Amino acid sequence: MEKNKKYAKSILAVLIFAVIVFVLGLVYNKYKPQTQEGSKEISVMIVVPEEETKEVAIKTDAEYLRQALDEKKLIEGSDSAYGYYITAVEGRTADGTKEEWWCITKDGENVNTGIDSTPIADGDKFELTFMIGY
Repeated sequence: MEKNKKYAKSILAVLIFAVIVFVLGLVYNKYKPQTQEGSKEISVMIVVPEEETKEVAIKTDAEYLRQALDEKKLIEGSDSAYGYYITAVEGRTADGTKEEWWCITKDGENVNTGIDSTPIADGDKFELTFMIGY
């Protein structure tokens, strides 16, 4: 009898865990950043302090920022455990040993997603800023 109670509790715990995972999945899908299908035009400002800022207009059918930047061959980088890491923009390479890196912002505000999962919509304005120091 005691063994059956432990078995029943284990089954109940697994079922509760499965329900929680399912509900969290539904919540994520409902509130995740939405993509926009079809043709769109975005602008990307390439900002390097103490140098001239360059604006690039991109016409694309891409749904995510990385796809659009790859189409124009604007960025280079590598995949990591945390997503795609930009190492160079238009040939300007950030040297990690000097604490150099590229910051992605949208309308001057930090984006809360990686470049692979940042959705784009017609008229969006992004900035790729060369940063020094962590």
